[in-house]
Amino acid sequence: MERSDGTGFDQTTSIADESGSGITGRLKSVGSSVKDKAAGLPSMIADGLEAGAKALKQRQPAPATGDGSSVAVQNDSSISAVTDTLATGMQSSAEWLREADFDQLKTGVEKQVKEHPARSLLIALGAGYLIGKALRR
Repeated sequence: MERSDGTGFDQTTSIADESGSGITGRLKSVGSSVKDKAAGLPSMIADGLEAGAKALKQRQPAPATGDGSSVAVQNDSSISAVTDTLATGMQSSAEWLREADFDQLKTGVEKQVKEHPARSLLIALGAGYLIGKALRR
C-alpha cells in the first residue's frame, strides 16, 4: 500500500508492519514465558544438588571382601572422605544458589568486564572451549 506524506516521497507499508503488533505480542509472550522458567531454574538446580548430596551421604561403603588387607580399608576410607567432601560441596552450592542475589552478581560481572575486557574475553573463550569439549564427549 503506498501513500504520500506531502513531501513528494512515497512511503510503502508492508503487510509485516501492519501485522507487527501480533508478532510483537507473541514475542513478548514467549519472552515472559522464558523469563518465568529461568526464574525457577536456580531452585530446580539447588533441589537437584541437595538430592544428590543426600544420596551421597546416605550411601554406605560396601564391606571389604576377600583377605581384608589394609589396602582395601585405606581405599574405603579415602573413598568415603572424597564422597563426604563432594556431598558437602554440593550442599553448599545448593545453599548459595538459593541465597544468591543474581542482580548483584550480574552487576559485579559487568563491572569486571568493563574494567578488564581482555581478561574477561580470555576467560569466556576458555570456558567455552571447556564446555564444548565436555559436551562433545
